[in-house]
Amino acid sequence: MAGDPQPTVTSIIGRSLAVEGEIRGEECLHVDGRVKGTLKLEGDLVVGPSGVVEAEIDVRDIFILGTVTGRVTAHRRFEVQPSGRFEGEAAAGAYEIHPGAVFEGISRMLSSRKSPGEASAKQPQPSPSGMPQKT
Repeated sequence: MAGDPQPTVTSIIGRSLAVEGEIRGEECLHVDGRVKGTLKLEGDLVVGPSGVVEAEIDVRDIFILGTVTGRVTAHRRFEVQPSGRFEGEAAAGAYEIHPGAVFEGISRMLSSRKSPGEASAKQPQPSPSGMPQKT
C-alpha cells in the first residue's frame, strides 16, 4: 500500500546453512538452505530452488521456488513457482500457483473484516411481525 514502509534489506540463508529455531525481523529473507521452526517477518520470504523450510510462517508475501511444509500466513501474496512445492495450511490475501507447481493442503483467503457494528448495521432488521424489513 502507498505510504507503508517497505523493508529494503534482504538477509540470506545460504545453501550450506541449516537453521532451527525462531527467526523474527522487519526485513525480507531469502532461504537457499534449510530452516525449521518459526518465521515471523514484516517483509517477504523467498524460498529458493534449493531451499527447504518446515515452519510456522507469518510474512507479508511468500514466493516458493523450493519446498515449504507447515502453516503459512501471507498477509498479501502467496506464490508457488513451477519448481516450488507447498504442503500444509495457507492463509493469504491472494494466491498464484503456477503450472507445474505443487500445492497440497488447505487454503483460505484473508479478508478485511468489518467491525461487529458495521456487520449488524447492514443486516435487515426484523419488523414487529418478525419478518425482515428492507432498509
